[in-house]
Amino acid sequence: MKSENIFDKNIEYNGYRKLHAIFFKIHKYINRFSQRAKSQADKFAFEQFKMKFGEREDDIYISTFPKSGTTLTQMILYQLTTDGNMDFDHIYDVSPWIRNSSFLGKEVPDLPSPRIIKTHDYYKYFQKQIKGKFIFVYRNGMDVAVSMFHQNKNYNNQNLKAEKYIDSFIKKNKKDWFNYTKGWLRNKNNFPILYLKYEDLLNNKEQEIRKIIEFCNLKPDEDAIKRALKYSSFESMKKHENKFGEQMQKAPEKVFNQFIRKGISGEGKVEFSEKQQSIFAKRFSETIKKLEGNIFN
Repeated sequence: MKSENIFDKNIEYNGYRKLHAIFFKIHKYINRFSQRAKSQADKFAFEQFKMKFGEREDDIYISTFPKSGTTLTQMILYQLTTDGNMDFDHIYDVSPWIRNSSFLGKEVPDLPSPRIIKTHDYYKYFQKQIKGKFIFVYRNGMDVAVSMFHQNKNYNNQNLKAEKYIDSFIKKNKKDWFNYTKGWLRNKNNFPILYLKYEDLLNNKEQEIRKIIEFCNLKPDEDAIKRALKYSSFESMKKHENKFGEQMQKAPEKVFNQFIRKGISGEGKVEFSEKQQSIFAKRFSETIKKLEGNIFN
């Protein structure tokens, strides 16, 4: 009888294992379907939002890979195109990130021209006949990786390790920094694009501001230029950090006061291992180097 009980137990155990395997497969399929459904819903919401938002000839898109001087450029343009009042709650109130707004279900903003629009979208997502102009801020990819690592560690995973994150950053992926940057530097549709280097925005800011003014056909007075210099400084943006980054009060495991972190360049050479630098250099040579030389040399 004892052996029969063991036999029965084995049958029961194997049955549960088979059920678990079946439910696991079902869960995977449901999860995959759910993700696709959400992706399609988000895409539809964004298309609707864009239709309501519309296009204007004097729209100014600030196009960047994340952590490449987006907010810095938004603040410069905000100061150049308005009276520079800092009483807004968040930069998105005066310079929207429309894809994010559509995902969050926000109302389409009614803004005066010229509108300053943030985007991290890949080049291919823009229609050939789009109105407006683009400012593309180009930052050294290794520095981008380090800055993104710190933000992901602060916002998403406090146990994230730099080496692991950098490995994933330089790994080939259709949506990686290399492919994103290549698309914007190639500019196969000949969009009107002003290319700026992040490092120049740090070290030669007034010169870059005057490039922006000329490209966008702006007519600011000298006081507006002085405001743009003042309020886009690291010290000022750090002081007003709650107007730029994500802010959540009930998340003690997250760090929200490092969105404006250092405002420097060159960290990539310190954080990347020799092997990682070698992989980055190879991919850079294959995808970006020639394009970068054509634009900035």
